[in-house]
Amino acid sequence: MKKATTALFGFILCIVFIISCKTSGTEPDIPVYSYTEPIVNPPDVFNIVFNIAQYGDRIVEVTFEQDAVWKIEKLGDGKVNLYVASASNQISILSKDTIGLQSDSVYYVVVNNNNYTGFNNYFVGFTKVDLDYANFEPKL
Repeated sequence: MKKATTALFGFILCIVFIISCKTSGTEPDIPVYSYTEPIVNPPDVFNIVFNIAQYGDRIVEVTFEQDAVWKIEKLGDGKVNLYVASASNQISILSKDTIGLQSDSVYYVVVNNNNYTGFNNYFVGFTKVDLDYANFEPKL
């Protein structure tokens, strides 16, 4: 009985240790911006949260400090529509895409939930990619 108790106690300690290793310090702090305020000069990695509990477009303006290539991705259900637009063009993001975005231009990130109920907060991720903007296509 004593061996079984010691083995059970050791097993529980191992589980606690594994869980604490997986959750302590492994995830970087990624800033999260709301769609309700314009985003100006964000960091190299950031997320935008949209409240899509009701039908319709949710739009945020984003302006970047420098020309760069960005990976833009849906961090939620693929059924929600996502596109990025400039004053003259727009690109639809099906899952994730890489796009060249110009400095000092206003971009509109639009999330649309016209077809589904049950969603609340929806996240879109942005990550600056180490690619040469001048030679990259597509640009928006």
